Amino acid sequence: MQSIRTSRIAVAAAAATLIVAAASPAADTPGGPDGSIKASVSPNKLTGGPYSARRGMPISLKVGLRIVHPADSRYRLERVIVKFPSGVAKPNGNLFPSCSVAKLTAARNRLSACPKGSKIGRGKATGTAVDLGVTSSAVLTLFNGPKGKSVTFNVNITTPALINKTFSAPIKKISGKYGYVLTNNIPTELQNILDGPIIVRSIDVKTDATIVKNGVRRGYIEAYKCPKSGKAPMHADFFFNTPDGLSATSDADTNVLCKP
Repeated sequence: MQSIRTSRIAVAAAAATLIVAAASPAADTPGGPDGSIKASVSPNKLTGGPYSARRGMPISLKVGLRIVHPADSRYRLERVIVKFPSGVAKPNGNLFPSCSVAKLTAARNRLSACPKGSKIGRGKATGTAVDLGVTSSAVLTLFNGPKGKSVTFNVNITTPALINKTFSAPIKKISGKYGYVLTNNIPTELQNILDGPIIVRSIDVKTDATIVKNGVRRGYIEAYKCPKSGKAPMHADFFFNTPDGLSATSDADTNVLCKP
């Protein structure tokens, strides 16, 4: 038993190093949760492209995350990092009104307090309150963050207890085959319910907001060019913890299918 305990402590230390560095992809932790990602865009035929550097094709983007847990899992989702494909999913938050965490918090998370046009998406998450044995869902509402440099997430849970929490996920431009990265640091209030852990099983979001600027319809997400392969890569890193201090990581890849 002592050797198993020592091994788990080593795994926790390695995962903590990855979280601090946030530079290298996560590697699956043996015996830990296994995460996966799927994504699609509509329309997926990028006609008339490649588009100019100033304006792309408005598209809707769907992203689905799935987490398979081991038996008797108590692994809480602590962080999710999603990397979006270069050229196929460019955010245009600078074109849209914004709503901050501070504004929603001051309004006691009343969504109507956000400016018209700042809502950019919606979704649902499912999870299980382990100690209660109850699986339920949360309603997700996405707003454009201040200066378009983040996404403001509101999470509303009604069962088995009322939880309404808003947090910010920063967006950063990166280079290489991925164009942008979205970092979701999950608040502790969404990792526990009634003093017991929540294990997240799925997260599904859709972003499809548009706005008219200078007589031209622009999208919060726009596509500029589909790769010749018709496959634009996406990546997700998952970070987990348990109430007794264990950590685990998982990573996943997928392709967004498109037509040049």
